[in-house]
Amino acid sequence: MLTNYLKIAYRNLLRQKSFSLINIVGLTVGLTCCFLILLFVRHELSYDTFQQKYDRIYRLTYLPKFAGLEQPLALTPPPASPLLTSNFSEIEKSARLYRSNATIEVPNQQPGQHVKYDKERFFFGDSTLLDIFTFHFRQGNPHTALRDKFTVIITNETATKYFGRQNPIGKTLLYEGKYPLRVTGVVDAFPDNSHVHIDLLANYETMYATESEIVRQNLPQNWVISHGYTYVLLRPGQSVEKVNARFPQFLLTHANKQFAKDIVYTLEPLRDIHLRSEVQNSPEPSGSITYLYVFIGIALMTLLIACINFVNLSTARSLKRAKEVGIRKVLGSEKGQLIAQFLGESMLLSTVALGFSFLLITLLLPVLNNLTGKHLTISYLLSDGWLLLLFVGIALVTGLLAGSYPAFFVSRFQPIATLKGRAVFGSFISGKAKGGAVRQTLLGVQFVVSIALIIGTLVAFQQLHYLQNRPLGFDKEFVITANTRSEKITNVFADPSDSTYLRLRTFREILLNNPHIRQVTLSNRQMGDGSIRRNVVPEGRKPDDNLFIGAVGVDHNFAQVYGLKMVAGRDFSEAYPTDKLSAFLINETGVKQLGWKSLAEALGKSVNLEGKEGKIVGVLKDFHNQSLLDPIEGTLFTIDQPHLSLFSIKIQAQDKAETLKFIQQEWDKYFPEKGFSYQFLDQRLAQLYEREQRLSTLIGYFAGLAILISCLGLYGLVSLVTQQKTKEIGIRKVLGASVSSIVSLVSRDFVILVLISLVIASPLAWWAMNKWLAGFAYKIDITWWMFALAGLLSLTVTLLTVSFQSIKAALVNPVKSLRSE
Repeated sequence: MLTNYLKIAYRNLLRQKSFSLINIVGLTVGLTCCFLILLFVRHELSYDTFQQKYDRIYRLTYLPKFAGLEQPLALTPPPASPLLTSNFSEIEKSARLYRSNATIEVPNQQPGQHVKYDKERFFFGDSTLLDIFTFHFRQGNPHTALRDKFTVIITNETATKYFGRQNPIGKTLLYEGKYPLRVTGVVDAFPDNSHVHIDLLANYETMYATESEIVRQNLPQNWVISHGYTYVLLRPGQSVEKVNARFPQFLLTHANKQFAKDIVYTLEPLRDIHLRSEVQNSPEPSGSITYLYVFIGIALMTLLIACINFVNLSTARSLKRAKEVGIRKVLGSEKGQLIAQFLGESMLLSTVALGFSFLLITLLLPVLNNLTGKHLTISYLLSDGWLLLLFVGIALVTGLLAGSYPAFFVSRFQPIATLKGRAVFGSFISGKAKGGAVRQTLLGVQFVVSIALIIGTLVAFQQLHYLQNRPLGFDKEFVITANTRSEKITNVFADPSDSTYLRLRTFREILLNNPHIRQVTLSNRQMGDGSIRRNVVPEGRKPDDNLFIGAVGVDHNFAQVYGLKMVAGRDFSEAYPTDKLSAFLINETGVKQLGWKSLAEALGKSVNLEGKEGKIVGVLKDFHNQSLLDPIEGTLFTIDQPHLSLFSIKIQAQDKAETLKFIQQEWDKYFPEKGFSYQFLDQRLAQLYEREQRLSTLIGYFAGLAILISCLGLYGLVSLVTQQKTKEIGIRKVLGASVSSIVSLVSRDFVILVLISLVIASPLAWWAMNKWLAGFAYKIDITWWMFALAGLLSLTVTLLTVSFQSIKAALVNPVKSLRSE
């Protein structure tokens, strides 16, 4: 019996080649979209699960309310970690992890020669970190690898890059050009689905040994600075809520009395770090559970559209098989057998679509990786049995559900009525035919989903365009930035006696002699990266007020080079020798933040910035010094020559390659200890919206696929409609009807359905996109033209699809049309 069902199903599919192809293509595309998104979702949900103690690992978060922050930080002060295990019996282990972008030199085989690498994944860590995280050692002893100062463990990839096939154990690496680190271990790199990736991990105490004396004196007792990450391992069965509840007393006991009451510590589960964390300063860009829900929704909607196509086309095609059903019933076929026959055809189609979807996944994985920044492979899919089972299950359930309605619909036909040609005909789309109302509803849902996706795509692209093109209040074009020091927060403690300012000035003058270099300035922070909040006491306030404001160290010409506008007072000037000792610039928001009522009132006011006293000499017009996801913050500028390290070089648009080569050559002469690593500022700022760029692109792709699937289904439906109306069209042509009137006849019901769908989809899309836009401090307004354009695009696509078939039907010889029935 089963063999017979399969043979009949196969023959029916071959007999209706065009509709079978449309169904297979639609299901294949729908399944492929769904599977690709689920593959991405599965990967996102698997973050950090490779850690063997995954369910007991937590990260300490730090909310310094005294600094005016509302979001906690992932970076915590260094004194906390060593005290946790002795103050909380629930905590088994605690460890610090401090990131230090560094220049690593690898001794060459030839004496005196070294190869330099700029590393962003260089960390200092406590030895207890090896007890918390799961490091797979290839070489070295995990119990002693980080026990001593100036020891480092490296990943296998790093070992191969630095030493080739040589045994790296015992080899020496040079940190920051002067500190030797002995390799004591080689480990496997953390997989792609880790919230942090470490290429080199040095002993934590080495960090103090490589810093200045002022750092060594200040940092171990500093309960304010956001320095590094703190991870803890809870004992089995212990409650994290109890630990969190005791943090306030812990801080009152150990932290600075001035700030302790305004500090909040919380343990954040490792499982929440990638998708559910709301902290700032994570080691790597995190995901978003909200975006994940969006992707899941898109996957389900795309699959739903494919299923609707299947249901509509199968049901409509079943009208042509009414006589077949009638004959089968007369010959003794039972209802269950008919249902099994039609479900079998549906399952066969879904199985074929499943096979094609796996082929498409293999071809499209590189595209998905490019869009999401992942490194997913087909082997990742094949190695996950549960995911494979889920994919097969989705395909079979899709085929079962999509085929159920047509199967039960057809099995209800009355044999006498069907053999006489009654009870199944009528206007297909208007609902007069059997099942017409259901098909009309399903097609409407399809249009609603497609239109909503189009609106969402338009809003997302407009918001991204707004973010990338909104005036930031400073010049960013043709500016490259390069740092002479590794970027780390301990640079704020730089010892003035070690200043290289004279060398920096000399290098700047060399650059300015090149006609292709327009301007050069120095700072301690890169534009767009925000600023470090520091304690400030403005005139009329007390130190106990605990006022914090963003502070940036700059050189005299910083505002001029970046085109920052003065709205009151004057800029820094070398004509005023006291500026480098006792002058400040402040932005408009900073004036308000420090309590001054007007810009004029701020001028001449005294300010104490952590011991540096001076007066406000000028007020800058507000500018965006961080992502447009966040509001403008108050910023104080001071000439801070001992801490200046970052060059901003404005170059000519012409001969960029030659200019960069010149800078590289001069850099190697003046800063041989630091590799020349540069960024174009505009590209760096564009990276701030990488997640939004990916979201809008993904929505755009899937909106296009949804429209494609809808068009396929619409094409098939119109084909059936025109076949059903063949005789009617022939009669109308004989009576003098024009081609345009016949096209209008076929198109009318579809156009009405698109317009109704637009009315339904518009408020849904408006609500969803307003929710998304709420996450931006600066955003566009959703305007009427976006809905109009979405409706026009949907209407155009529908009319083109419908017109192609209806015009073809209208041009057929009416005599042939009348003979066809």
